[in-house]
Amino acid sequence: MSRYCTKCGAINDDTAQYCTNCQASLANSVSTGYQPMQSVNPGAVTDWKAMGADKKITAGICAILVGWLGVHKFILGYTTEGVIQLVLGILTCGLTNILSIVEGVIYLTKSDEEFVRTYIQNKKGWF
Repeated sequence: MSRYCTKCGAINDDTAQYCTNCQASLANSVSTGYQPMQSVNPGAVTDWKAMGADKKITAGICAILVGWLGVHKFILGYTTEGVIQLVLGILTCGLTNILSIVEGVIYLTKSDEEFVRTYIQNKKGWF
């Protein structure tokens, strides 16, 4: 059985007193075996911002404007992918910017929760 954090929704061990993700107290959390994928705290927009959603707009705009430089990858902490994007951008004279525009639009159209779960927590480096 697992214990879900009521603040960020992270899965913790039954014996955990504090959330491994956000360090919130789990003293009043309910232990359950399964919970459907949903936002635990629907009004917690600032929680997602604190977890990395604040990078969404910056990364999306950089991907659209100067994507061939890989700046958006560096913003999200993907150093290897950023270097690959930069080298390919230089070798192709910026033709990789087409892919970056698509990636930027994907970033900007995701909800804060989706963005954090996909690109910050799960570290999905490409698309």
